[in-house]
Amino acid sequence: MHKKNYKYEKYTKNINHIEDTKLYSAVRMALYLIVDIKRPLKYALSNSSKKHSVKPVKNIEKWVRHALPDDFFTKRKVENAPKEKREAASIRHQMLREMEIQGENHLRDILKEHK
Repeated sequence: MHKKNYKYEKYTKNINHIEDTKLYSAVRMALYLIVDIKRPLKYALSNSSKKHSVKPVKNIEKWVRHALPDDFFTKRKVENAPKEKREAASIRHQMLREMEIQGENHLRDILKEHK
């Protein structure tokens, strides 16, 4: 039988030293919900806390944030943004950069005139 590969398992290596088995199970469940099922953090924390009777939820959140990379949620937010918004943001960013370059060139021209 072929064992299914779960994405969340690569993050569990950071939490292997949790001694409380309930907390460990709750953190693994939260990671599974967040990474593989793509659920929001609050949903995952709430469900894993209820299922494994772990209170306060902050304990689970601390370990989940420890296990995941710092930019995990930022990347997901960008990936989930509608295509139109990503394109619009890209255009705005490009226009802003062009305006900054024009401003720098303008200041250089002004400083050259005064010398």
